[in-house]
Amino acid sequence: MKRIFLVSILLSILFGCNEEKNRDKPARNISDKEASSSLQEFYTTLHARMNEGVMLGHQDALAYGNMWYGEAGRSDVKSVCGDYPAVVGWNLGKVEVNSALNTDSVPFAKIKEYVAKVNKMNGITTFNWSVANPAGKDITGKGVVASILPGNENHNTYISYLDHLANFFLELKDENGNYIPVIFRPFDSPATTDSWWNLRNNTADEYKELWKMTVDYLRSNKGIHHVLYAYSVYAPSSESDISEYYPGDEYVDVVGVNLYLDLNDDSDGSIFKKDLDKSLDVASKFSEKHSKITALTDTGLKGIKLSNFFSSIVEPVISKHKISYILFGRNAWNIEEYYHIPVPGHPASEDFAEFASSPRILTSGKLDRKS
Repeated sequence: MKRIFLVSILLSILFGCNEEKNRDKPARNISDKEASSSLQEFYTTLHARMNEGVMLGHQDALAYGNMWYGEAGRSDVKSVCGDYPAVVGWNLGKVEVNSALNTDSVPFAKIKEYVAKVNKMNGITTFNWSVANPAGKDITGKGVVASILPGNENHNTYISYLDHLANFFLELKDENGNYIPVIFRPFDSPATTDSWWNLRNNTADEYKELWKMTVDYLRSNKGIHHVLYAYSVYAPSSESDISEYYPGDEYVDVVGVNLYLDLNDDSDGSIFKKDLDKSLDVASKFSEKHSKITALTDTGLKGIKLSNFFSSIVEPVISKHKISYILFGRNAWNIEEYYHIPVPGHPASEDFAEFASSPRILTSGKLDRKS
């Protein structure tokens, strides 16, 4: 009996250890080896929620919406489906020059408040960065990235940008003074041509060095360990579209897809649907190989001219892939026809409400508070 009793204890310890290992596995895959405990918990939560569904996100969701600005408690997502988005995105453009307002005219002081609010609701905050050209040249000027790498003419200017960015990150704290974990998506879509870091005018190696220098500076020089890094590619159709500019596993946590539907080239959304399916398949396989999280980091249809866009085009595709979240583009407060989430009465509003009500689409109120 004693022998059986001892064996049972040993087995329980063994299984307990294995269970603990499995529970901690996602956190061990985090790119920052000095990640704060809150960031590790955050990363584990992202993994757990992928088994529950896809988190619904909206850019600038709490600050403004279609033809309104700064109304407390309001959200266009909430107006249509009755709940806040689970993910809220913000653009950090102009933080690098110490501006009071970001590129979308939202005060950075208010963004910090919104981040704390979303965190209190157990939601997710993600940032992109329309960073100013450190070289002060035309946006597509050649050699810009090389000019800001160490030892070159615009390096110090870029470092000053990072100092301002770091100051912002270090001010993201909850009511107890703890750093709030967030996702940061710098240097979006390198293969496109509308940014100074684009690959038409800079090499893939330069792009990767820019990314590594940025992350290393924030971590090592500024002590920032509450940030996950998202690397996003526009409409990747093969693994090489992702791997060619990929900075490395130690610098990336989320592999993202960016893709918008343009009705001028795709009147019924069929091309978009096919491309989205292919891109998420490519990104998911790459993420699995590199132990990363997959997300649809920037998407939508401006003006939502297809009334079944969400239920018949987006939902059938994302339901096939294991992704963390989908982030729709912003609803402009000052441009009537610029929106990516419908408002009540819009022809696509019922379709969006149906989409958001799906058990597999996670809005704020559906988040498992224990995840």
